Amino acid sequence: MYHLVFSADENYIKYTSVLITSIILNTDKNKKFQDFDKNSNVKNEKYFFHILSNFISDKTREKLLNLQNALNEIFPCEIIIHIKNDEDFENFPISGAAHSLKLPYYRLKLSSIFDESVKKCLYLDSDMLCMCDIRELFSINLKDKIAGVVGDPGSKKSKIKFKENDKKKIFYFDENYFNSGLLLINLEEYKKHNIEQKCEELASKCYYIKAADQDLLNATIETKLRYKLDFAYNFNIITLFYTICKDERKNRLNYTRAEFNEALKNPKILHYGEKPWKFLKSYFDYKGNNINDYWWDMASKTPIFREELLKEKQGIKDYLFYASLGYELLKSVQKVNLFKIYYLVKSTKKDLFYVNQASKINDDIFGFCCMLGESILHARKHKKDFFGVYFKALKIIYNFKKYHFKSRI
Repeated sequence: MYHLVFSADENYIKYTSVLITSIILNTDKNKKFQDFDKNSNVKNEKYFFHILSNFISDKTREKLLNLQNALNEIFPCEIIIHIKNDEDFENFPISGAAHSLKLPYYRLKLSSIFDESVKKCLYLDSDMLCMCDIRELFSINLKDKIAGVVGDPGSKKSKIKFKENDKKKIFYFDENYFNSGLLLINLEEYKKHNIEQKCEELASKCYYIKAADQDLLNATIETKLRYKLDFAYNFNIITLFYTICKDERKNRLNYTRAEFNEALKNPKILHYGEKPWKFLKSYFDYKGNNINDYWWDMASKTPIFREELLKEKQGIKDYLFYASLGYELLKSVQKVNLFKIYYLVKSTKKDLFYVNQASKINDDIFGFCCMLGESILHARKHKKDFFGVYFKALKIIYNFKKYHFKSRI
């Protein structure tokens, strides 16, 4: 029996259904668990998909039941809903990743939904897509480790600020900082080390926290109690933009370039930063394929939610705007046209015109242009100076040229 956990509100259920479908369709029915773990005595194989949510309507519950019935014909599975309340997390601060609701914190109490008979579970973010037989992960022996984790590709200069005994303190993260989008949890050790309680205690003392649950887990699970998984199991697609590995610069992705390249050639679970339901096109993988096409291909195979998703796909256009703005910024930076950059940041008169520029952007820089475009929109929203946009763009362009995967293999 395999227990998998997701966090999803009413609006995210349809996206979670795609992930669940990808897990089922990538399970090789010709194999048994013993093919992955020869010492296993598992006989009755079945997936239990646990969804943590703040609210799910009767209509959506019915859809999930129908999804379960459809997928159960392919491989035994059951979908179980667990309703939590934001009030249960009143001691947890509102932060960047939990700026509007406390749903990201729900995973911290995932162990409370299982009895003592369940020894291991796998948590997955809903913006993921399974490309492998997920039983590979369940066959991993965590021994005395609390969790199997994958390193985060961002900078490790983050920190948590908290008060203890009326004194301000700072907890700094290091190169071992992991991404909480995938957690292979050893439930016995998770409970033994009181991780839920430690997270809540620290959260109640925080006055600055950026990545919500992710920061709390990194602060409470000691490095020596983590099992480092291959990057392929939580392949964050932002690394297709550019990746800085640990043998190239400190405090970056905690994998060597060689280790990253192995994951790049055979990613097992994709983690979408630029959501496919917002970006029909972003980055292109090692094989030259649009990474978002994989998700939409699975969406077209997802029972019950298929028509709803494909109808939504028809109206997705904002990414064209992001890419077009970024393309204009790229040309302006290359020509050192500061007046044009000022115009892009301060004026919105030609925004509709810029959307038409998307068709001129080559595939290999499309996602790159999307990122540049987002920097402009961020500057507009937060009333940033155009000089800041210029220097940020210079940094992005430099890193893209030096660390984009095509230039490193």
